[in-house]
Amino acid sequence: MKHKTLKNDILLIAALLVLAGAVFGLLRLTRARGGEAVVTVDGQTVAVLPLAADTALTVGEDRGFRNTVEVAGGRVRVTDADCPDRLCVRQGWISYDGESIVCLPHKLVVAVRGGEGGPDAIAR
Repeated sequence: MKHKTLKNDILLIAALLVLAGAVFGLLRLTRARGGEAVVTVDGQTVAVLPLAADTALTVGEDRGFRNTVEVAGGRVRVTDADCPDRLCVRQGWISYDGESIVCLPHKLVVAVRGGEGGPDAIAR
């Protein structure tokens, strides 16, 4: 009896892993590249940066903090911040519609939006 239960548990775990892998693969194939990065501080939009043009922007100096946002190669990231944990810097590059970088101490959000949908968007 114990052997049969163990076998059923293993089969259930294997089926769940296959299902999770299929969902993950489907999501990866259907995500869309973004067209622009929207930079907001405390809920207010301070810049909209097209991902097609390489640029850098320093945000927050007039509010007593500093975050540097960089766009290069169709991606965006926070390259520098004077917040204590610098999690926003460690998050790295984002480029897909719906992805975001958040700096909680500075109430900064960099969100990617707009883009083309479907598997063809990944081939760019």
